[in-house]
Amino acid sequence: MTEQLADRYLDIEVDVLDDAGVRTVTDNALARAGCTWEELQQQAKAGSFSSEMTQRAWFVVSSFEPSPA
Repeated sequence: MTEQLADRYLDIEVDVLDDAGVRTVTDNALARAGCTWEELQQQAKAGSFSSEMTQRAWFVVSSFEPSPA
C-alpha cells in the first residue's frame, strides 16, 4: 500500500522559492485581488472577504509575512 502511494506522487514537481520568488507570488496575488496586504489582513480578521478573489489571495499569501522593502 505504501509503495502504491509513493508511485502515485512520482510525477509531482515542487518548486522551491527564494525570498524574491515569495515576494513575486505575494505581489501577484495582491494585485489580482486588487488590495494591499493590510486590507487583506483586515478582511481576514473580520472573516469577511470582499470577493472570492480576495479569499483566494489570502489562501495564497497568509503563510507569508511581508518583509520590509
